[in-house]
Amino acid sequence: MTAKKSGSSPDKRRKYDEAFEAEALRLARESRSTQAAAQQLGTSPKLLYR
Repeated sequence: MTAKKSGSSPDKRRKYDEAFEAEALRLARESRSTQAAAQQLGTSPKLLYR
């Protein structure tokens, strides 16, 4: 697979499905810390606040 070298760059933001978002919200609510929930999900705590 070759990289595209045109002027447009690929979208670097991850896209999460509804199931992931629901799980993230559940973990954030049930967890004692947002940091712990984010580590379980493999993401940053800032994402959970958004």
